[in-house]
Amino acid sequence: MRVLLAMALLAACCRAQNPVAQDPMDLVRRAYQLQQAGDYQAAADAYRAFLKIKPDEVGAHSNLGVVLAKLGRYDDAIAEYEIAAKLAPGDPRIGVNLGLAYEKSGRITEARNLFEQLHTAAPGEKQITMLLADCDLRLGDDEKVIELLQPLEAQSPEDLAVAYMLGTALVRKNRIAEGQRLVNVILKNGDSAEARFLLGSQMFSAGDYPKAVKQFESAIALNPNVPELQAYYGRSLLLTGDADGAAAAFGKELSNDPNNFAANLGLAQILTERKQLAKARPYVERAVLLRPESADALIAQGEYETAASDWQQARKALEKAERINPNSLTIHQDLAAVYSGLHLASAEAQQRAKAAKLAGPANDSGPKLHSIAPDFTLAAVHSSKQVQLSRYRGAKPAVLVFGSYTCPNFRDAAPTLDRLYAKYGTNVAFLLVYIREAHGSTGWQSTRNERDSIDMPDAANMAGKQQHAAFCTRKLNMKFPAVVDGMDGKVERAYSAWPSRAFVLDKEGRVLYSTRLTELDFHASEMEAAVKRAVGDPGRETRPPGL
Repeated sequence: MRVLLAMALLAACCRAQNPVAQDPMDLVRRAYQLQQAGDYQAAADAYRAFLKIKPDEVGAHSNLGVVLAKLGRYDDAIAEYEIAAKLAPGDPRIGVNLGLAYEKSGRITEARNLFEQLHTAAPGEKQITMLLADCDLRLGDDEKVIELLQPLEAQSPEDLAVAYMLGTALVRKNRIAEGQRLVNVILKNGDSAEARFLLGSQMFSAGDYPKAVKQFESAIALNPNVPELQAYYGRSLLLTGDADGAAAAFGKELSNDPNNFAANLGLAQILTERKQLAKARPYVERAVLLRPESADALIAQGEYETAASDWQQARKALEKAERINPNSLTIHQDLAAVYSGLHLASAEAQQRAKAAKLAGPANDSGPKLHSIAPDFTLAAVHSSKQVQLSRYRGAKPAVLVFGSYTCPNFRDAAPTLDRLYAKYGTNVAFLLVYIREAHGSTGWQSTRNERDSIDMPDAANMAGKQQHAAFCTRKLNMKFPAVVDGMDGKVERAYSAWPSRAFVLDKEGRVLYSTRLTELDFHASEMEAAVKRAVGDPGRETRPPGL
């Protein structure tokens, strides 16, 4: 009301000075009517016309910010809100709108900082607390979310929005029992996508990705637009070997929320790995914008720049990531590759040494880098011949590949592994170790296998496992020798090889390199570089007999 009275006085003044000038009061009334009618562009034009007459009117700047935000012009909206905030410092309504515009534009950290200021000034304001908690949830600061929302949950134990956000944070922190209690609160109001999403999140946090996929699918059937649901579904699909399904899920998440960090990061990684760099770039940039201090985002940026052969930019991103997380095996491996591209041999050696210290049980169970690989004697496929790993020691390096036909990642990697065998098979012993099925149809069937019409039951005995191994090598046209792990899975466990994995051993049987065969983990160039180091002649390539 005070704004309108001020506008009326201004209009009278303007008419006295210039009788033909347009009435400011008419302008602002017209702007508001257009805003209410949803004609945001015309409303924006009317507000701008008014502000030419009265540039310091707080309400007009604030309302102009509102209509610009409705038009999706968040940077312009932010500029108007910032002017309004300077003209009326401390006004929480303007602060909330400014924070929401920051959030919509992907400037989550700035939104969070602003909401924190507002929360400090008015700690009892529930809306501001919820907005701050939402930003912390987006930034992955789950402890802060818990700290903010536990008092609210105690005051309003039936508030489903509080229960959902708090439950999500608790599950992420692996506080499963507390999270389950909030799932039950939500379920009291009937089955819902939100409850199933939280149940799936519990399974995801526990590492049971197949069951998580099923829960997320059931949640999507109820409501595919629950925030973060498609992103979690995509991450689960990616971890179970369905990168195409993951990319589709990430895309659906971003169609609802372009600022979802996990979806931007996931698409950036998939597209970078597939060398679709032009498509990957906006997702890489958005991930870094959303969380500029995230080591994961910086790793994605470094790997993107590496794929683009921009070694200096890759170095900049990865060195920043190393400062944030100096104990990341991936960062040291990626930096070693970058320093190699820059021909910085000493720096490369330092990074490989750091990676060697981190590799092994602390980061991944199985044989530690530079340790002697566990020996085994296993039956060959197609014969009763026994193959003993230790017989190669002192004679030649070895490449061990572990997998099964029902593992989509193993199937995808098979042609590349066969090409490495074609290059180095004379001087390097290649061996496929067939292990238990990754996704046997008598257990959990993967979405990727369903699409590919692959339906193979788990082997009931060694004869069945031999048959599966023979079928696998024939179907994938794998030319290097294969052996079959026992029904007890002893070798698989010794190498922590399920669902698929590869190792490069030097001539003495020490582990030089290991990798999971997922689309994001398996890099053919890195594995080939390890094979060359094992051979001891980086420039030498040989073909196995008969090829």
